[in-house]
Amino acid sequence: MSNQSRREALRAQQRAQAEAARKKRIITVAAVVIGLVVLLGGGGFLIFSNRDSIGAKSDVPPNANQDASGIIVNPGKAKAGAPVVVVYQDYQCPWCKTFDEALGPKFLAKANAGDIQLEYHTMTFLDINLRNNSSTRAGVAAACSDAAGVYAAYHDVIYANQPTSEGVGYSDLQLRTTFAADAGITGDKLVQFQRCYDNQSMAGFVKGTNEKAGRAGVTGTPTYFVNGKDVTKQLDYRDPTTVDKVLAG
Repeated sequence: MSNQSRREALRAQQRAQAEAARKKRIITVAAVVIGLVVLLGGGGFLIFSNRDSIGAKSDVPPNANQDASGIIVNPGKAKAGAPVVVVYQDYQCPWCKTFDEALGPKFLAKANAGDIQLEYHTMTFLDINLRNNSSTRAGVAAACSDAAGVYAAYHDVIYANQPTSEGVGYSDLQLRTTFAADAGITGDKLVQFQRCYDNQSMAGFVKGTNEKAGRAGVTGTPTYFVNGKDVTKQLDYRDPTTVDKVLAG
């Protein structure tokens, strides 16, 4: 073979190798792009789903008040013109527990008699202070218990079992199982309650009650309002007549 023929054969071989390399790069890039599309598409869905389950669900308890800032404890029982008592609370707040155990039964009795409309507005600021999410999870569980028809009972169970060690918080086992049993949630209602809790279906509602409490100017818990007036400083949890005094104006 002449030198010219060899050079032409070499150039042809080089062109063939270059073309093969080019095609290989195209295939590789296409595979990477497809892989990224699948990965990012799936990842985006997972991120959205995770965010949705944790903080953006927008189910509302059946007995939420008109602006979804709280839950009415005695729906449909308040007499015409009965004062509206609003309690701002955080389920990890020790003073909330103290006041609730002393005054809660008195307010609840008046609510059940139709003498007041009683509302609980849940706040979650202690999640930041205590570096956990227990206030939010307890609030979600309480909202889910409203759908099960035992909101007042479940509310009391939460406070009765408030952790004594700072920052420990409530466990999922307590909130979804133990407290549910103590509040009397059984059968199909228990299944629905646990599904509500596991899906964090009321998380958006609880986030909203906390934000609306802040917009209402509430900066601490417990805070008590009667017909829009802050009466917290007038309440003495050690005085058995304090509820009647406050309601009498």
